[in-house]
Amino acid sequence: MCRFLLYKSNSPILLADLLTRPAHSIIMQSFNCKLRVDLRRPMNGDGFGVGWYGEHADPCIFTSTLPAWSNVNLQRLAEEIKSSMVFAHVRATTGDTLTSESNCHPWQFGSLMWMHNGCIAGFDKIKRKLQMELRDDIYLAIQGTTDSEHAFALFLNMLNDPYGTFTFDELREAMLKTIARLNEWLREAHVDEVSWMNFAVTNGQSVVCTRYITSREMEGASLFYSSGSEFQSVDSTYRMVKRNKHEDVVVVASEPLTFERSDWMAIPTNTLLVITPKLNVHLHPIKDEYWNPARR
Repeated sequence: MCRFLLYKSNSPILLADLLTRPAHSIIMQSFNCKLRVDLRRPMNGDGFGVGWYGEHADPCIFTSTLPAWSNVNLQRLAEEIKSSMVFAHVRATTGDTLTSESNCHPWQFGSLMWMHNGCIAGFDKIKRKLQMELRDDIYLAIQGTTDSEHAFALFLNMLNDPYGTFTFDELREAMLKTIARLNEWLREAHVDEVSWMNFAVTNGQSVVCTRYITSREMEGASLFYSSGSEFQSVDSTYRMVKRNKHEDVVVVASEPLTFERSDWMAIPTNTLLVITPKLNVHLHPIKDEYWNPARR
């Protein structure tokens, strides 16, 4: 199962300080992840992607089918590029999806960027229904074959104007509608297998992400967050520095990037997390048929 991270702050960070240098960086997680739900192998070597916002409203995305740990260009870029809004993803394929750049996360549509950790069980049984619901321009924007990119298309379809600007409330509501519609179709198709829907979306200003599973008993795929004044190297060890109560940095990751346990909080299963433009963090329980308050 894939691993991802996202970073939002008031000031830009060098990509290397997220992707390559921390003790348990996303590059380290590509070949030595610790918390994958599926125990096939601790490898996420089926491609990677990194997306960031610079001077323009739309993000820039770099993807490759090479394993992240062996891509020299990624390491070169990481030493030069800075951004205050970053998505990064290392991929492990599920099902019969191909290893191709069009299937690598994150994806971009206008100002929006999206990535997914998990899989939608029985996706082949609902794929046609999903595609038929999409507006033409959104359907034609799909380049790959993954359930993840199709979930992004469905999310875009839930927005009044996917080319417009969005409040974090609009992004949150579209995310909840996306999960609800997927669950509706899965029920109708009598899919009994569990789906894992750790989704993340941003417009460069706000972030919405979920830790979600279609089960009342099982835990969702791991997801953590850390917030503070600055994510930096202290005595050659990375950690979240907290100088005051004001949050200037928020990091969300499938696995903590450091081994400082006090820096990271687990996001509860079946919870939606919002990062506002002012870097406030809000956690909202997703109270549907899979909500189980005893699991929190």
